[in-house]
Amino acid sequence: MTSIEPHVRDEHPPDDAVFIVRGGPLTVERIVEHAARQAREYSLLGQPMISVSADLTVGGWTVEAILRERLWSRSRYATVPVGVLRSAGYLLLPTFAVPHYDIVLEEASEAAARRLLAHFGPVLDNPYKRRR
Repeated sequence: MTSIEPHVRDEHPPDDAVFIVRGGPLTVERIVEHAARQAREYSLLGQPMISVSADLTVGGWTVEAILRERLWSRSRYATVPVGVLRSAGYLLLPTFAVPHYDIVLEEASEAAARRLLAHFGPVLDNPYKRRR
């Protein structure tokens, strides 16, 4: 298991920055699967890091740029303002290169996935989707 701490950036996004979660499909099952996989691969403060990856509109990245340049292979996505997740008590870790973040969950369970997904807006089609 790799410690995530060396890969955390010193960054504090504003509440109106937007999180974008990769879609295809955005389901409870996929969130649980991703969170469990992250927990097997990374640790945070010596414990498995249960999280889901997302991109954030920081460092000059816009929603359109993220969809076009980072999520071009994904057909669907959903968004939520940082302030909504912050107010709900989620730990938002700026990891690896901008604009990547991890949204830390309390557990890799269906209940935790439902709680997280409830904060996001509707699942939308990515207009920049293209074939590999």
